[in-house]
Amino acid sequence: MTQPPHELAFVLDVPETGRVRSDEGLDVYLPGDGPLPAVVIVPGPSPEAYPVRPRQWPLFTGYARLLTSRGVVAAVADLPYHNVTGWSEVSELLPDLVESVRALPEVDADRIAVWAFSGGGLLVSRWWFAESPSWLRCLALTYPMLGGETTGLLSPGRPVVLTRVGLESPNLQEEVDRFVAKGVSTGTSVHVIDVPEGHHGFDVADHTDESRAAVLAAVDFVVGHLVPAR
Repeated sequence: MTQPPHELAFVLDVPETGRVRSDEGLDVYLPGDGPLPAVVIVPGPSPEAYPVRPRQWPLFTGYARLLTSRGVVAAVADLPYHNVTGWSEVSELLPDLVESVRALPEVDADRIAVWAFSGGGLLVSRWWFAESPSWLRCLALTYPMLGGETTGLLSPGRPVVLTRVGLESPNLQEEVDRFVAKGVSTGTSVHVIDVPEGHHGFDVADHTDESRAAVLAAVDFVVGHLVPAR
């Protein structure tokens, strides 16, 4: 991608629905009165030079609006990657952010999903792969960075949906493939959505039918685990 991410359009045209409220460390997209299920969106780190925070990038506002169009609260986290000494310190902040979303009056605290993108994948393992609280209905990972600790902690728990791109860098692809294989061997429910012609960041970089279908499939999976079938 030659353009900075805050200038790249989301692959789907998503209407603005509901209302947006900015809280400490979060932008919360509210489709209506609750209590409603919620998805906490966890971006990866971004260079300090970018003038726009990830919570305001079309990538994440697009996913958030897509979720609210399906009747689900979406909360885009704004984690202080640049103000801490390491990733483990950022990881310590994530559970409190999730709990702040669960505590919102518009949110059903027993129906929560966490959706991590890129480097955000490194933050979720310590808290939700080894132990899976009953209120966490599913985890979503989109072109994630996954370290050895992440794969080592994977055990049967809540369902996981992983969007895997075919044009990923080899080192990241190796970790993703190892994660999927561990899911199979441990009996963990890992649902893989493949984007064979997709790059890392395909949901803004590759405006194709394949990309659009992958985004919608991931949203269907997440919403399907939060909203009872009618």
